[in-house]
Amino acid sequence: MRYFTSDQHFFDTDIMAYSDRPYRTAQEMNEDMIKRFVRKTVDASEIYIMGDIFGSHQPNSPYSSCKSVMDRLGIGSRPFHLILGNHDNLPPEEYREMGFRSVKKLEFIEIGGLRFMLTHDPCMIQPRNTLAICGHIHTLFSENWQPERNTYTVNVGVEMRNYEPVSEREILETVMRSEYRR
Repeated sequence: MRYFTSDQHFFDTDIMAYSDRPYRTAQEMNEDMIKRFVRKTVDASEIYIMGDIFGSHQPNSPYSSCKSVMDRLGIGSRPFHLILGNHDNLPPEEYREMGFRSVKKLEFIEIGGLRFMLTHDPCMIQPRNTLAICGHIHTLFSENWQPERNTYTVNVGVEMRNYEPVSEREILETVMRSEYRR
């Protein structure tokens, strides 16, 4: 089972106010999201992070702190993929050294016979008649259908998903309930 998530912003104190997160400290936020992530992804075969895994306010030694979080998320036990977000400021090779199998700006995958564009920012040009999985927009929308272009976008940002990843099965169920037409 593949899982998708975005915009954890680990270590970022500003994001708690910006997105009205229910945490008092960055440490409390980090611990809760790690716990939820681990519990939800027990059966994960692959994990896609749609950007902004770490926030702008990283500790003094960003690589070692970020690596510590990724180890706790289980990066060594299964493939993790990073779709780069606007706050992913480490060099791509450092994300690979942490254990990410791939580090890209954009990718296309198939779920249940449907082709999805994986992107951090849904404002990127999305071709007509396509599905997208994104982050970046925090609480702007959970899903978005644009009938004139026949596009459907699913936001997997943590604020919209109970601060935990979303399974490919949940994404497919969301699309099948929508007005999107192939």
